[in-house]
Amino acid sequence: MKILPVKFIYKSNMTHSSYMSAGNNVTPQEKNYSGMSFCFYPYISVFIPSFKGDFFENNFTKKVEGKNYQGLGLMEKNEIGTPEWYDFSKVGWRYLSKEPLDWKSAEPKDFYVFLQANALAEGYESAWVRRFNYTNRKKALATSHSIDSRSVKEPPSKELKKDPFKDKSFASNLEELLDTKRHKSLDKPVTDADGNLCIDAVVFDTETTGTNTNDESRTLDKIIQIGAIQIKNGKIMPETAFNQLINPEMHIPEAASNVHGIYDKDVENAPVMEQVLKPFVNNYLNKKNGIIVAYNSQFDISMLNNAIKEHNSFSADELKPKRYFKVIDPFLLIQRIHPYVGASKRLSNQYRYFFCKNMDNAHDAYADVKGTVNILKYSLYYLDKHRKDKTKPLTIRDVLLFQNGFEVPNIDISLDSQGCNANVNFRTSYRPVSISVDNYHNGYMLTGDDIEELCPLIGEENAKKLKNEVQDEKINMKQPNGLPLNAPETRQRIDNKGMENAFYVMKRNFNKVLDFAGIDAYRDKTKEEIKEIITKKAKHYIHKDSIDFWMKNPNPLDIKDGNDLPDFEISKRVMLEELEQ
Repeated sequence: MKILPVKFIYKSNMTHSSYMSAGNNVTPQEKNYSGMSFCFYPYISVFIPSFKGDFFENNFTKKVEGKNYQGLGLMEKNEIGTPEWYDFSKVGWRYLSKEPLDWKSAEPKDFYVFLQANALAEGYESAWVRRFNYTNRKKALATSHSIDSRSVKEPPSKELKKDPFKDKSFASNLEELLDTKRHKSLDKPVTDADGNLCIDAVVFDTETTGTNTNDESRTLDKIIQIGAIQIKNGKIMPETAFNQLINPEMHIPEAASNVHGIYDKDVENAPVMEQVLKPFVNNYLNKKNGIIVAYNSQFDISMLNNAIKEHNSFSADELKPKRYFKVIDPFLLIQRIHPYVGASKRLSNQYRYFFCKNMDNAHDAYADVKGTVNILKYSLYYLDKHRKDKTKPLTIRDVLLFQNGFEVPNIDISLDSQGCNANVNFRTSYRPVSISVDNYHNGYMLTGDDIEELCPLIGEENAKKLKNEVQDEKINMKQPNGLPLNAPETRQRIDNKGMENAFYVMKRNFNKVLDFAGIDAYRDKTKEEIKEIITKKAKHYIHKDSIDFWMKNPNPLDIKDGNDLPDFEISKRVMLEELEQ
């Protein structure tokens, strides 16, 4: 009886599920060699990695039918008609967004299968999952900056202490919030006796010319759009919607316009900030309208305070800057509650995981406000659900204390050393899995035949350059055999054959090597168009094979072991409330 090596098995299309479905009802025998788990079957030589499991597929994925980009719709059938391979030509948010969850009829299985499809899209489309997994980080990169950095955890230096324009530390916030004799308005309840929201709040967001909020050695960026809406007694008040473009009296860089879609021509006839600021601060962001809410508030409050500071520098009618400890920030709340839901903490990406649909017009200030409202409601409902004493209401002060990394006595959520939910863990939430795939794009490689086929399109000179030596000792790229591009074993082949059969995981690295090769324009096509033709041809795919894939774990049965997943009931409640309004 023979056990085949892993390298061979990954070239086989026969997996555990397909083998058993073929009628081979044989009890597997298990052995352990040097800590490695093997399963082998009589009459067939096959190695099954111990981390390959079919439970979620059989009990969730294959139970959802009638969809194109999730559930059974994502799976191709093998020769005997059993769903076997995930078709990655259908994987991606641009596809999945066409099938948002129907919250009126959604059941838990629909929710978790959508999360699986979203997790496949996230792992396929983003390097974040591969780069920022538990093997080399404690949290997602955003958390290191927003929650776990020294600048926010430690008290500020003396020159920043009590400076409302610059003091942003959690330590200063807690000092204010723990003084229960002050700021009595923060002791208002967030929810009523029936668990319904009763909070008054103003949710706002800004779009800007850039991200420079404090480096005064350069021109500070300015606000070009403000979006806002008011919440009264837990209900959104549509008639209070505020959406205003602002002329920043400076050029909007192209990089910023590419993000939010606002250009100089869009704001040339808009009012300047001085015309908007005073009524917005005094009449909209006032105490009567409730607590301020902003997603990633340090940025938006900094931008607003910069405008206030500029106004105060030449006006006798001074405006008070907004204090960071009096702002609810769903960006911070959701990271403390769910640190391992989505590798990216951008509002639009978090929205996909919690509500299984697109946040329309992301990076429009008013659209971001509506998305922030739903993340806020989810966070508040979650904290309210986790009250220890149900007779004591959750207050705004409780929420702000928790947001700033304080373990609130009446909230049953302990925090880890980074200030995040200690009941969940990275290792269970993101994991490498063995999955069977088809049409999986894993990198870029040009064969000799590919170069010959490209020759009429890119010109003979460019084709020769692809075959010539490419000197590239600095870029760390890998071959299909796992060797770096600049390894001695690989170097000789590159010297002899140029880019032919060299493998590049990332498109940008492939394009760098094209630049080193000196690819030029040809006939009526520019250099960039020629590079794009070559890149498209070089796309390398894995067909009907098994791969190891890092992804978010969608299995709710692992919640008990620390898998960080959204609360289905709370997500559904938020979405149904939105439909009712």
